Amino acid sequence: MDWIGRQRRRTAVLATSDLARLAAVLDRPEAPDVVPPAWHWACLAEPVRRSDLGLDGHPRRGLFLPPIEAPRRMFAAAEMTFPGPLISGQETEVVETIAGVTEKPGASGPLAFVTLDRTFGQQGEVRVAERQTIVYTAAPPAPRAPDLEPLPPADWRRETATDPALLFAFSAATSNSHRIHYDQAYATGVEGYPGLVVHGPLIALLLLEILPPRPLTRFAFRAVKPAFAGETIVAKGRLVDGGAELWAEAGGAVLMRARAEF
Repeated sequence: MDWIGRQRRRTAVLATSDLARLAAVLDRPEAPDVVPPAWHWACLAEPVRRSDLGLDGHPRRGLFLPPIEAPRRMFAAAEMTFPGPLISGQETEVVETIAGVTEKPGASGPLAFVTLDRTFGQQGEVRVAERQTIVYTAAPPAPRAPDLEPLPPADWRRETATDPALLFAFSAATSNSHRIHYDQAYATGVEGYPGLVVHGPLIALLLLEILPPRPLTRFAFRAVKPAFAGETIVAKGRLVDGGAELWAEAGGAVLMRARAEF
C-alpha cells in the first residue's frame, strides 16, 4: 500500500471540557474560550478501541500510520501556524494526511520518519495547521549527556517539577496512550528508559506558557533529549527579531529547542 497521501477526517464540536482538562494540567484557573497555541493537541481526539492498540499503547501500526516495525516511537518535532482562532463550542473539522515516509541511517541504526500534516478548521477556514515529525527506531535509548555548549542569557524562565501524576494527567488530557508515560515497568523493562518519559508536547506547552501575551503566527520545536518523571524542567526564552527563541533544560541538558513568531 502507498501510505503517502493517505488521509482521514472527522468533524465534531470542539468541547470546552477538552480545554478544561489541559488547563488543569497546566495549572490555569479556568479553561479559555479561544484555544491557545498548540492546545489543539487536546481537542477532538480519535477514539481507539482496545483491540486496535499495540503493545506500546499506541494504535497498531498499519491502521492509519504505516506498519513500521521499529519498536520505539518518538514525537520528534512539529511546526504549526495559526491563521485564525479556534473557538470552543464550534463544529470543527480535523484532517490528517500522511505527507511522507522516509528512512535514514542513524548513529545507532536506521531511523524511519513519518511526516503527518494536520489541520483544524471552523466555518470552512483552516484555523491551525501543523506538520508533525514522528521517528521510529530499534536502537536502545542512549544515556543522556550534559551539554557543554554555553547558552544565551534568558529573558524569562519558569521551573516545573514533574511526577507520575502530572504525566498521567497530561496523557489523559491529550488522549495519549503511549505506555512510556505512565507504565514504569514497560518504560524501563521493554523500551529501556531509566524512568517514565515526559511527553515532548508537554515540554513544548511549558515553553509556550512562559511567552509574553502576544498573538503567535508560527511555533516550531525540535526535541533534543528526553526528560524523566521526577526531574524539574526549566523553560527559558528570550526575545529575538520577530519573535522568541525558547529552550527547555533538565539535569544540565537541553531537552528541546523552539522558535515562536509573533
